[in-house]
Amino acid sequence: MPSALYSTTLSAFRAQGWAFRPVSGLEVIEADFEAHHTKVPLHVQVYDEAGVVSVVARAGFPVPASHRLAACELLMRTNKELNVGNFEIDWDHGTVMYRTTNIFPAGQADPRIIAGLVHTSVAEVDRLTPFLGEICRTPTGELLLLDIPRLMQRHDLLPPPPETMAAS
Repeated sequence: MPSALYSTTLSAFRAQGWAFRPVSGLEVIEADFEAHHTKVPLHVQVYDEAGVVSVVARAGFPVPASHRLAACELLMRTNKELNVGNFEIDWDHGTVMYRTTNIFPAGQADPRIIAGLVHTSVAEVDRLTPFLGEICRTPTGELLLLDIPRLMQRHDLLPPPPETMAAS
């Protein structure tokens, strides 16, 4: 029998009209969102006993080993400016993730907050994707010349403000 927190999480997805896949035997939902720049895979896990909902969105491509140091600088500088959530990288595989988590008091989960965590996660991955792409397209021999703070000032790489997101 699913926990109340997982049921609320499922309700949040249904209320938004998002397509999702429950993971059998776990209190986990997976979904794919079409954002402005990329498709964003999403993983939502509920830890009922702790009252935790954790949302993890992934960039659609891995960062090559040769480019991970520059990508880490981008993620560190981006995290410094964030108010909610954080970017991470799986160093061994080059997977870039954005994680948001909320702890709900027992019986007080709010589907609007869960939807907000999902919106934020998808939007942040979509916002960062073109910057990561610029890093990954930089020839290895030119990485030392790449000015990450200057790259981050490029407004032409930012998506327009979101109106709505649709899961596919």
